[in-house]
This record gives sequence, C-alpha cells and structure tokens, in this order.
Amino acid sequence: MSTMMWEAIAANKQRSALLIVSLATLLALMGLAIGFLLGGRPQSAYFGAFVGLCVWGVLLLVNAMGGESVLLASANAREVSHDDAPQLYNVVEEMRIAAALPAMPKVYIIDAPVPNAFAVGLKPERACVAVTTGLLERLERDELQGVIAHELGHVANRDTLFMTLAGVTLGAIVLLADFGMRMLFWGGGRRRSSSSGKGGGAAALLMIAALVLAILAPLVARLLYFACSRQREYLADASAAQFTRYPAGLARALRKISQEQDPKQIPVNRVVAPMYAINPLAAAGSASIFGTHPPTAERIRRLLEMQGAAGPADAT
Repeated sequence: MSTMMWEAIAANKQRSALLIVSLATLLALMGLAIGFLLGGRPQSAYFGAFVGLCVWGVLLLVNAMGGESVLLASANAREVSHDDAPQLYNVVEEMRIAAALPAMPKVYIIDAPVPNAFAVGLKPERACVAVTTGLLERLERDELQGVIAHELGHVANRDTLFMTLAGVTLGAIVLLADFGMRMLFWGGGRRRSSSSGKGGGAAALLMIAALVLAILAPLVARLLYFACSRQREYLADASAAQFTRYPAGLARALRKISQEQDPKQIPVNRVVAPMYAINPLAAAGSASIFGTHPPTAERIRRLLEMQGAAGPADAT
C-alpha cells in the first residue's frame, strides 16, 4: 500500500477509537440520566449507569460469540464452495491475496434479484463475504472484483470490527433510552414529583437536564455513528482501487447497483442494511446526515478521479 493509504487507515482507526469512546461515554451519561429521572437520587443515577454498561456488555458478548452467524442468517445467506460458484470463489481468493488477509473468507450467496453485497467478521480470520444472485448475474468480472475488493477493504481496515462495536453501543443507547422513557411515563411520575418537592429548584433543574440528555443522547449517537460510517465507505472504495488497480470497475458496479435497489426483493433489516455496498433502505443516491453511506454519485466521482483519463468512458 502507498504511504498515503497507510496514513488514511491510521487516521480512520483513530477516529473509530474516538467514536467508540464517545458512544460509551454517551451510554454511561444516558444511564445516569435515566436512573436519576426514575429514582430522583444520586444512588439511582449510578445504578442506571451500571445497568447501561451491563446491557452494553451483554450485547458485546452476544456479538463476540456468534454475531456473524446471526447477521448472515438474517439475510438468508447460504455458504457456498468453489464447486458451487467457481468465478465468485476465485475473485474472493484473488482479492483476499491483494488485501493481505491471513485466511480465505467464507463465501455466501443470497438468493435475491437485487445486486448487492456485504462483509462481516470481528477479526480477519473470521471474515465472511455475502453477495446476491442479482450481483453475480449483472456484473462483469472486473466489476465483481471491485465490489469484493470493497468488502474485503472493510475487513482489512477493521471496519467490520469497529462498526460492530459502534453499532452495538448505539443499540444499547437506543434500548436504554426507549426503556427509560417508557418507565418514566408509566411508572416514574410519583417518584419524580416527591423527590423534586424535597430538593426544590436544584432538583427540578437536574431533572430537566437529565430529561434533555435522555432525549438528545440517541440522536447525537446516531449522528456520530453515521458520520464515521460514511468516511469508512470512502476508505473502503480507496482500498478497492488499491487492490484491483482499476477504480473504474467499482465505479461501474456502484452505478449498476444503485439503479436496481428494491428493499422488497432482498432480505434486509435495519441492522444488516448499513453493511451492504449500497444501503438498500436508503433512497437512491440520497445525501443525508443520517445516511450510513455517502452519495453514490460522489463515490463514483472520486473513483473516476483515481482512474484518471479513462474514468468517464469506463463508468457507463
């Protein structure tokens, strides 16, 4: 890899570590806020933070023990061998060598007419790549190489690890916020009124601050997660260009994939959708601060810039 690529990967890892720390801090603050809102005392706030971190730990443990299998099963992916899909298997092996991964990823196929693909794996040794039958039917070999290289770029850059950690933390924040707000409206009214009466104005201000935090923390966590996710997509595109030495192949593939997305024709949910090369649940080519992927047109433009003079003609 070039020095610039190594620097980009290092910067990406630093941003990812900062993201995890920020989300974990938000989770602890969310627990403090919910605990204080429900109990009205410092002890209840500490207990809320403890519960939040316990939820986080359980979700992390579940993912570490077999998160890849759960995600692949939710997408109805089936594992295939070289005999089942020789061209796909060969392309994955070629890109695995180019990405310098320590082991051959497991290869899966999803029976869906919509072209798309995603990769999972907390460690490169546990990497799995899943593609739809629509992708195999519509893409040329160099385009398929670009998509597989993009997915293995996520594995090589440890995106699959960091975004799983970030996704689990975000999930814990959302779960805790939902639970806390439900409890607040169903069972916390009497405790809030009695505790605020004892503490006067200071207690009321703390209650208001805790309520604002409980409402805003999930929103802030989502914005942090989505911003990091979009940057990782750009880096995976750059990695694919490095592995294949032909950025236009991925550019053409992205154009084809973006034109044929239909969430009704592909097994997808809110957990798996951000992992696909193009999010099937997002509006075609849309740009949003809540988007997990950058605008497809911008991704294609950057790839064609890497390609140089041959870009526009090859992207059609």
